[in-house]
Amino acid sequence: MESNPTYTLSQIAGLSLNDMRHYLTVIEPSTFQAPLDLLSGSTIGQHTRHIIEFYNCLLEQMSSGDIPVINYARRVRDHRIESSPEYALASIERICDQIREIDLNKKCYLDCEEHGQQNLKVPSTIEREMIYNIEHTIHHLAIVKIALKATTPAIDLPEHFGVAPSTIHHRQESCAQ
Repeated sequence: MESNPTYTLSQIAGLSLNDMRHYLTVIEPSTFQAPLDLLSGSTIGQHTRHIIEFYNCLLEQMSSGDIPVINYARRVRDHRIESSPEYALASIERICDQIREIDLNKKCYLDCEEHGQQNLKVPSTIEREMIYNIEHTIHHLAIVKIALKATTPAIDLPEHFGVAPSTIHHRQESCAQ
């Protein structure tokens, strides 16, 4: 059996973000922007924006001091991302360029005050937040995949699209037995 290649965390994040190219390069803007009952009225574009904004938030807030405080609830909501597949794609390219330069060992705090407790700041690292963003991306791509299959089934998505690595590994192990 062939071994899996070893990737850096920044490369893994880039690969998960680049999976969005499979639909952003071919989806019609009207489909991208259409509210879907299947998604409780949200759009494919909104889920795409949500993914991108979490990375933008991390990148912007991680440079705010010696030990930055990351708060994903305070992200900037850029509605151009949800309305234009081309703009979303350009945003992904910019993020992929920036994450190559991240100091993953940098300490930070995750501000969780929106959960109802004041001063709820959890010690973390940029590495841990990058992992969170990767998992968050995969989760939302699973939702996007459902929407794409319903609206534009002709879009060819790779088998791993929106599937957690642990699920892929489990499936491979089950098939090997």
